[in-house]
Amino acid sequence: MAEIEAQKWDVIIVGSGLGGMTSGALLAKAGKRVLILERHYVPGGFTHTFKRKGFEWDVGVHYVGQVQDPKSILRKIFDYVSDGKLQWAPMGSVYDSAIIEGDVYDFVEGREPQIQKLIGYFPQEEKAIRKYMKLMTSVATCAPWYFGERTMPNFLSKTVGRFLRYRFERYAKFTTLEILEKLTANKKLISVLATQCGNYGLAPYKSSFGIHAIVAEHYMNGGSYPVGGARNIQKTILEEFKLRGGTLALQAEVKSLIYENGSVKGVELVNGKKLFSPVVISNAGVRNTFERLMPVNWSIPEVIKKTLSKIKPSASHVCLYLGLDGSDEALALPKNNIWIYDDYDFSRLDDEGHGNPLAEKGLTYISFPSSKDPQWKEKNRDKATVQVIAPCSYQQVKKWENFPQGDRGQDYVEFKAKITEKLTSKLLSVLPQIKGRITFSELSTPLSTKHFANYSTGEIYGLEHTPERFTYSFLRPETAVKGLYLTGQDIVTVGVGGALYSGVLAATKVLNKSVIMRILFNRAL
Repeated sequence: MAEIEAQKWDVIIVGSGLGGMTSGALLAKAGKRVLILERHYVPGGFTHTFKRKGFEWDVGVHYVGQVQDPKSILRKIFDYVSDGKLQWAPMGSVYDSAIIEGDVYDFVEGREPQIQKLIGYFPQEEKAIRKYMKLMTSVATCAPWYFGERTMPNFLSKTVGRFLRYRFERYAKFTTLEILEKLTANKKLISVLATQCGNYGLAPYKSSFGIHAIVAEHYMNGGSYPVGGARNIQKTILEEFKLRGGTLALQAEVKSLIYENGSVKGVELVNGKKLFSPVVISNAGVRNTFERLMPVNWSIPEVIKKTLSKIKPSASHVCLYLGLDGSDEALALPKNNIWIYDDYDFSRLDDEGHGNPLAEKGLTYISFPSSKDPQWKEKNRDKATVQVIAPCSYQQVKKWENFPQGDRGQDYVEFKAKITEKLTSKLLSVLPQIKGRITFSELSTPLSTKHFANYSTGEIYGLEHTPERFTYSFLRPETAVKGLYLTGQDIVTVGVGGALYSGVLAATKVLNKSVIMRILFNRAL
């Protein structure tokens, strides 16, 4: 720690999640002296993995779209920040399956194949299906202009910027359900089209159609998984970051920013050490940045204070990590994810469940990390891993929040045991062949997410993706505080793609040059 304290830094980044890693790698490649500070003993945020008794699971990366195409912008960004070392394994023609009240619907790679698949399920709805696909693509295509505008100087943002935002905002101001109901009256079709709402953690009657279009288009040509698991995302990017002279400090928690004469001057760690830099990029989340990290001699602007009081944290969840005795092939585990909805009315599930994973009806998501990763089979021939996820509000676990981790009492143990039993039952209902093959299980709750990600209610998607979210102009990389920048999913959108792109936007503002164009043409920064 004394070594980093003595050095002069061009940029300090708070948090080693994907947004922080990406901006750090880009700035280091541009010749900046960059320090990334991580409060935990492992880097990577939601890209890290963990091991138990010979098994390994990702914690936040279940599949990524578009990266199977070497010419896609997302793939080019990944290749640029990892020096081409990060490889991807396609999941196959079917990447998602939805089971809604027992009816099965597959999501397949390719626009026209998916259209034909939907028409097969709903032969009377071809017109609505094609209109939906066209509109969804149109809105998603406008998104890069909407987010790219956030790197413009304020005077341009207030003038020509509104023209760049308009086409996306035109539809983002409506909920997903409002748009879908304009296209069709078929309630079952609406639910099928909204199946992937779990990827942004908000029911169709609450979510912005903007985020729905972005996510649905993102996976239109299928999904992929990082070869070697999600840990290879952070491993390859941080290798490039360090190769370019960047420094990563673990177990270096930031207490507050240093603020003097109207500018950020650096950070103070919880151990009292002070590190100085004219530029600080926060990857800690917008709410954490303005409500926790700003020093006492700084007053939060009223507009930001009011906005943060209105916008809610996103969804939180429970996740059951299972280890199985047997290979993926022997157990016939699929690569595609499975979404199980107990009711076609997603709004009713949301309202009646109240984020209770023990509610009679709800949503269950199943992912198969070992089956997706070709390297797993090379090292673990007789083992497989599964994750079973369900929504769980922070209120369900709040009464245990002040207990130490691992010692929250017998009632907490029993609460988790009931959830484990229910999620296991859900899994066996679709994969009965694995009965008796589960040799390890561990359940995480929103308290686990709060501990590791430092989000106050254990949320996994940052700020809620409501229509209102896309009207808040301060959610951009450059803040009103001189020297302070933001990165992470809060300034773009949820997910791997959003976090990655946020790192590009932050680097663009700090360097004051078009980073994306240099990436697309593989030019030096």
